[in-house]
Amino acid sequence: MTNNAEIQNAGKNAGMKKSAQKKPIKKYPFKKLTPPKRPDKRKSYFDLVGLAIIILLGILIYSNSFGCSFHFDDFPNIIDNTKIRNLTDIKAWWHFYPSRHVSIFSFVLNYHFFKLDVRYWHLVNLVIHLINTCLVWYLTLLIFSSPFIKNHEIARQKKVLAFFTALLFVSHPLATQSVTYIVQREASMVAMFYFLSIAFYMKARLSGNGNVSNYLLFTGSFISAVLAMFTKENAFTLPFAIVLIEIFFLRTKKLTINFKDVRVLLFIATFLVIILILPLKFSFRIFNPIPPHLGNTYTVTPLNYLLTQFSVIVKYIQLLFLPINQNVDYDFPVSNNFFEIRTLLSFLLLVSLIILAICLFNRNRIISFCISWFFLTLLIESSFIPIDDVIFEHRTYLPSFGFFLILSSGIYVLFRNRYKNLAISILVIITGSNSYLTYQRNKIWKDELTLWNDNVVKAPNKARPINNRGFAYRNLLQWDKALADYSKSIEINPDYQVALSDRGVVYGHFRQWDKAIADYSRAIRIDPNYALAYYNRGVAYGTLQQWDKAIADYSGAIGINPNYAIAYSNRGAAYEFLQQWNKAIADYSKAIGIEPEFGKEYFNRGVAYANLGQWNKAIADYSNAINIDPGFKDAYVNRGVAYGNLGQWANALADFSKTIEIDPNYTVAYSDREIALRKLQIIK
Repeated sequence: MTNNAEIQNAGKNAGMKKSAQKKPIKKYPFKKLTPPKRPDKRKSYFDLVGLAIIILLGILIYSNSFGCSFHFDDFPNIIDNTKIRNLTDIKAWWHFYPSRHVSIFSFVLNYHFFKLDVRYWHLVNLVIHLINTCLVWYLTLLIFSSPFIKNHEIARQKKVLAFFTALLFVSHPLATQSVTYIVQREASMVAMFYFLSIAFYMKARLSGNGNVSNYLLFTGSFISAVLAMFTKENAFTLPFAIVLIEIFFLRTKKLTINFKDVRVLLFIATFLVIILILPLKFSFRIFNPIPPHLGNTYTVTPLNYLLTQFSVIVKYIQLLFLPINQNVDYDFPVSNNFFEIRTLLSFLLLVSLIILAICLFNRNRIISFCISWFFLTLLIESSFIPIDDVIFEHRTYLPSFGFFLILSSGIYVLFRNRYKNLAISILVIITGSNSYLTYQRNKIWKDELTLWNDNVVKAPNKARPINNRGFAYRNLLQWDKALADYSKSIEINPDYQVALSDRGVVYGHFRQWDKAIADYSRAIRIDPNYALAYYNRGVAYGTLQQWDKAIADYSGAIGINPNYAIAYSNRGAAYEFLQQWNKAIADYSKAIGIEPEFGKEYFNRGVAYANLGQWNKAIADYSNAINIDPGFKDAYVNRGVAYGNLGQWANALADFSKTIEIDPNYTVAYSDREIALRKLQIIK
């Protein structure tokens, strides 16, 4: 008995020679068809368990970060940033940082729901980090499932490799600056959209279908790319990262361009977006040299920034391998000569790595890709575009994926199946030690004093960390220590205008107004656009009741910063002392327009209206102040006086009684209430 396949073969052989036809036809029994394998639920279960372990580890090692205070750039971007305080004021927060709308919007949402409760700011940062960790896990799986890698022996261990790559990513202490340092959410958030865009793209390419879901994946990739580009500038390397993915893992044939291919169209669209965004958001001014400021004593130019980055990148690699002596504000030497030993050796090492990546392209695609990824994702912040600070740890957050993928796969390949348990043990030990270091590093971020104490020990000759520690001492009312730190900072850098202005504040606390004014004036001479120094000198002159000088300095601060709400408020107070009530009202109104949540400005404007006899307007302002601060006793008593002047004694009595309820020792309120009672008895 023959099956259909054998009958067809017999037909084909009908014209063969007789000798061939005499050969007996071999008969095969029917093969039993095996049903398709069902998905192994155990594998899905292990995936979920693996992700759960990764997420729980991340929560555990960052559990001590929730009480860490705001730091450093958190103050101008979050604490003192009035632009993020109104969700509906789109114009305000949209223009605060024109190239980072998405990350600033996350600040707006955080403030809208939780105000300045630091725990919830840390919670959002940690959630983003955990999402990124899951994306790293998924991207690693996609890479080992790609056409070029999936048939290699290492791809059999893709789940283990994805697990350990994600573990290394979530636990490494170098990520603390992107997670625990709140404002650097920008670095982790851009990585989230960056990873997401690549994951969508790879999933669409690997599915290979032209159905609707595939187009949705490409659309998701494009949207994620746009979101990344409006989160932080280093996202502009994303199209090139997708090219890397395509060349290294997805393209098995010779590269051709087909304009009917949705991938080509997506790539062209992304480049068009970049071409449109770059002229709108940036100009050639980004290449301008940056003069000494922020405590630096050097000018940053495109050339010396580039030369310095050779050593900086080597430092990043060292920190990834050996994350010790981490710092917020490194005292890193700027290179002005290519032939300096440090610069030349660093350059040769980096060139060697690039050559290695090229040589390994065909032999070890993973290592070649990871080196390429590392350099590409550092390109924006470690090239020839000068940035104030030549080194910051958060810049390694996105590039570190390449390092962790090399480390996990390299250890696994090195020991292969023969020493599989040893490879796992090594990766577990590395993860454990990194987790411990991360937990300990978060302790350093606890508050301003712990952070800057640590920094001063590691960078004792840099002015800014010492000045920042002085600020921490000042907040703790340890004025003598603050004065010592400010003076030391000025000794290191005599032109450090911030330290001069800060020391002036301490002199003001000690009532040494001449010294305070001298420091403010010196800061202004160094930097004529330093608005805070004008404001602080205005406060000093106001305390000395030199109102004209105070008004001049407040005006100087406002001229530099038209949205300087407290400068308007203080100038309004100065006008009040001069009994120039209309000017005072105008300034208080301006301050209220900038910061409508500050009840003191409403109260002060109410006082000015009261002095003009405009009692209804005064009552309205006192009421606004009370709505903002229900315990504002002066607003109650002043509103009671205003009601009394309008003959509304019942309302006046209620306000005086409320004042006494808030402060039983408020003697003026008792006498005013007695007057109200008498008036009510006379009326009766």
